[in-house]
Amino acid sequence: MSENRVTVVVADDSPTMRRIVGGVLSSAGFDVVLAEDGVEAVQAVFRTMPDVVILDVQMPRVSGYVAARLFKDDWQTADLPVLFLTSLNAASDRYWGARAGAERFLTKDFEAPELVDAVTAALETARRARGGRAALRAEPLELTGDDVLARVCDLFDRNLFEASVTQDVTTIAADVHGFEETVAAVLESMENIVDCDLVGVMLLGPDGLAPESTYVSVAREVTDQHYREFLAAVATASEQATGGATAITELAPLLADARGRLGAADPDGVENPGMATFLSMPLRAGGRLLGLLALSSGTANAFGESALTTLRLVAPPAAVVIDHARLSGVRA
Repeated sequence: MSENRVTVVVADDSPTMRRIVGGVLSSAGFDVVLAEDGVEAVQAVFRTMPDVVILDVQMPRVSGYVAARLFKDDWQTADLPVLFLTSLNAASDRYWGARAGAERFLTKDFEAPELVDAVTAALETARRARGGRAALRAEPLELTGDDVLARVCDLFDRNLFEASVTQDVTTIAADVHGFEETVAAVLESMENIVDCDLVGVMLLGPDGLAPESTYVSVAREVTDQHYREFLAAVATASEQATGGATAITELAPLLADARGRLGAADPDGVENPGMATFLSMPLRAGGRLLGLLALSSGTANAFGESALTTLRLVAPPAAVVIDHARLSGVRA
């Protein structure tokens, strides 16, 4: 295929539609690669690294929706323009197509110029998004059918995990009554989904500058030194978030340590091991900075990309739940 020509992958389980769509695009000057179902579509995209992909929705083995989600989930194909060409035309279909990452949703009663215009518009939109720069091309990748299905399973598993975590946090608002009880439930959720030694929430006052209250839960045995370093790191993070000076004494933490883990001896016998990893994330609701979510560990580099992804996911609903409980004015 010519390096100067645009490559389009077309996936449809109907031989007639493949022939019609392929013919229209070939006549318009595009290089066309045909695929018979969703698995072949994924294979063709990673093998050819095309400029655009056109997907039918209802295909054997892997649907167009799932194929599109795979493309948007992979850095190599995240910017690939996706068009759906399908007989489905309900509002829910169009909504789900947009959620899957499609730029356009065309029905199969299309006119040839409409299809060509849609591809051209998708290419132009992608070009503008790159600032006019040429598209970066990853190295071609040969995937077996099993490779594709493994990616599908991994994507679904991660999406299910993310949905479950979000649901666990948001249901706190319905299941828990009282402000401190709500905060405690949020901290417990954090302990369950991220390996940490300490987890805390620092809330700002009405002015959004100074700390109003801080809640810390001891998830594992930690030393007093670790605890003090954690509070110092929270104060520093507060200064960075608000731009105002924050003293440790302003935090006035309320400590949850029912099992007496704070001040416990280090299991390895090292005297006074301190905090090795600290992570904080802003809590925002309604465009306002409510405070910070903070975690620490005595292990170096304890929070990897998986932990960061999870926290970015749960921080927004956690902020809404806490803000709702605080605005209710009820204290446990």
